[in-house]
Amino acid sequence: MPNWCENIVYFTGDKAKIAKLVDRLIKPVKVVRQGSLAVLSYDQPPWEYGEEFKSDIPPGGHAMSRTVVGINKDAADYHWMTHIMGTKWDFDLNIVESKEGSIHGYFDSAWSPPEGWFTHVCEEYQVDGELSYGEGGNDFGGILEVRGGAEVHYHSRFHPWAMLHDSSPQEYLDRLIQELQDCDEVPSVFEALQQDFSGWPKSWEEYKQFYKHS
Repeated sequence: MPNWCENIVYFTGDKAKIAKLVDRLIKPVKVVRQGSLAVLSYDQPPWEYGEEFKSDIPPGGHAMSRTVVGINKDAADYHWMTHIMGTKWDFDLNIVESKEGSIHGYFDSAWSPPEGWFTHVCEEYQVDGELSYGEGGNDFGGILEVRGGAEVHYHSRFHPWAMLHDSSPQEYLDRLIQELQDCDEVPSVFEALQQDFSGWPKSWEEYKQFYKHS
């Protein structure tokens, strides 16, 4: 089993373009031509083409996120997924909020964030976006922003990223220490952690100042 990377995503932009993206995310999809870049139909059943229904989901369900960028999952292998999409498996995008001009969602991906998927969606639908991600097992966190087609990357270790997603930084530290105590870690580990904590950013503005990757 993989380590699961947590992802939080935002898309913003022109109302019509965001509406088109939302429409693609919530409608059922049918592959009407095989190949790595399949031709898709977003028509509601009954289908006009006459081919067998090959959607990842039943009519009325939510389309898999990979389908949004027009990829036939049966034709994409491990190498293609990791190098083009940024993660080895498909994933479900859970939409938390959708309103005029913006989308907010979250999902888990295998081992790494799907940065290729994210930048492709921004380019394909001409929207801005922010992908925030973190994975504790391999100790990384970060943010990828796309604004006007330009990318900005921020990279950190996991805990500074995860702490800012918590409702209280101090409570996050207390829980972390308790987990280490339960694992019988030596006191020096707690001291080092508390010392690191004092230097962690206390806001997302500080995070981006500390961890911008040039």
